[in-house]
Formats: sequence, structure tokens, C-alpha cells
Amino acid sequence: MLTTLQVILPAAIIVIAGYIAGKRVMDSAGIKALSDLVFFLFLPCLLFRAMATSTFDVADFQLLATYFSVTVVWFFAIAFFSRNVWKEAIPGAVVLGVTGVFSNTVQLGVPIQKLAFGEAGLKLQLSIIALHSLIIITTATVWIEVWRAKRAMSTETLGKTVLHVVKQSLIHPVILPILVGLAWNFFKIPLPSWFDQPLSFLSSAAGPIMLVLMGAQLSKMALSENLRAAFAFTLIKNFLHPLLMFAACYAVGLSPLYTAVAVVCAALPTGVNAFIFAQRYRTNEDMVTAATAASSIAALLSVTLALALVPKP
Repeated sequence: MLTTLQVILPAAIIVIAGYIAGKRVMDSAGIKALSDLVFFLFLPCLLFRAMATSTFDVADFQLLATYFSVTVVWFFAIAFFSRNVWKEAIPGAVVLGVTGVFSNTVQLGVPIQKLAFGEAGLKLQLSIIALHSLIIITTATVWIEVWRAKRAMSTETLGKTVLHVVKQSLIHPVILPILVGLAWNFFKIPLPSWFDQPLSFLSSAAGPIMLVLMGAQLSKMALSENLRAAFAFTLIKNFLHPLLMFAACYAVGLSPLYTAVAVVCAALPTGVNAFIFAQRYRTNEDMVTAATAASSIAALLSVTLALALVPKP
């Protein structure tokens, strides 16, 4: 338990500091500017450097296959439930599916996995990040766009839409540096010191600033409306998702480190990309905002439980 607190408390303190800054110092424009700085400078440096210098083995692919199999199945289950029980239209159901599975893998996932499991945990977390948006957001987007294209009865529109989705998924400040880093790694190109040193400085700033940003974003969210949905999606995302993940990891016999990384990643709160996705399709924005805020607060409990209960690497 002491080890768990040693991991959670530093991250929680920085998030609280960011929350206070959001209330007292930073307005929405300032938070947006800091977010842009993180996603277009600090984060790409961290992702590129980590992937360019990492080593991978077969077990990494077992982890990815397990994590995304569980996550994609859970995504479809939530979306179909929302469609058939809550009577959501396809876009609304898909948005709620994303809300129930899309973890905050970057802002909270990167620093927490590094604090908990060191460079080995960070490498595995970055492997998940490399495919996270690519698999979940692309699947969700294609589903909605195919539904739209069918309604418009235009196969030409459908083809252009799929091409656009693939292009937007690859040319992205999270995905692109990972892919470039993987290519750099594959061709075994050394990182010269004059290039690696500034990358290292910028990379080291990414984790703390992302936690500050998380707190600042929380300070602008309201939970007064959609409380029932917020509670439901906190249960779905923070507790049922990691429970399913643990069962799958146990079933396939993943090692303690891979199991711990996968379960902690699933226990993370809903990522802000779910809200951005809801905004894009102008559906369930308020519900997703409330769910994201509640999920982020509940993550202090869900991540603490995950770290305390998973097998120790």
C-alpha cells in the first residue's frame, strides 16, 4: 500500500496544483495554449525519443493484442447497449462507446506508468498509445461515417471518407512521432548527442506539464448536470474495464508486468479525446463532459486499487 501511495500521491499533488492554477491563474484560453504546447512540442519529443530508443519483443505484441481485444469488444458492447437500451442514434451510441473505453493514456498514463514501473512500464504504455487513437477513434469514426454514407447512398463519399479518416489518424501529433520513432528504431539509426540532449530536456518536461494540464482542465468542468450518466460511465470506465482486462490477462497468461500495465491503463479515467470526439459530431457533449470529470476524480481510487491489487512485477 505504501508503494501505491508513493506512486499516486506525487501525481495527485501535481494534478491538484494544476486545478488550483486553473481556478486562480489560467483561463480557458491559457489552458488551450498550454494544451497546444504539450501536444505539438513536449509530447512528440517524448514519444519519438521513447520509441526510437526502445527494444521490443514478442510479449509486447501479446500485451497489445490482449489490451485492444478487450477494449474493442467493450467499446462495441457499450455502443450496442446505448443504441438498443438507451435508444441513442448511431452517432450518440458510438460517442458513448468511446467514452467508456478511451483511457487518458497520455496525460495521466505516461507519468503514472513511469512512476510505478519505471522505463519498462513507460515503454509498454507508449506501445499502447501508439495504437490507442489509431484503433479506437478510427473504428468509431469509420462506423459513424459509414452510417452517414449509407444514409446518403453515396459510395464515392464513403471511399473518400475512409481515406480521410486514415490520413487524419496517421498525421497526428501523437501518432506521427511514434511511427517516425518506430521507423528510426527499425533502421537502427543512432541518436547523436546534439540531437538527443534537447529531446531529453523537452521529454522530461512532458509528464509534469501534462499532469498540471489535467488539473487545469478539471477546474473548468461541471458535474452539476448529467450526474447519473457520470456515475454510470465512471463505473463502466474506471472499474469494469480494468476488471475485464485483468480477467483477460490472467486467461492468456501474461506476465506480472504486462498484466499490471494493461490493468492500470484500463483503470485510467476517460481521456479528453472522448469529449473532442463528441464535439466533432455534436452529440452528447454535456454527458461526456460530466462523465470525463467524474471519471477523472474517481481515478484516484481506481488507479490506487489497480496498483494495489495487480501482481507485482
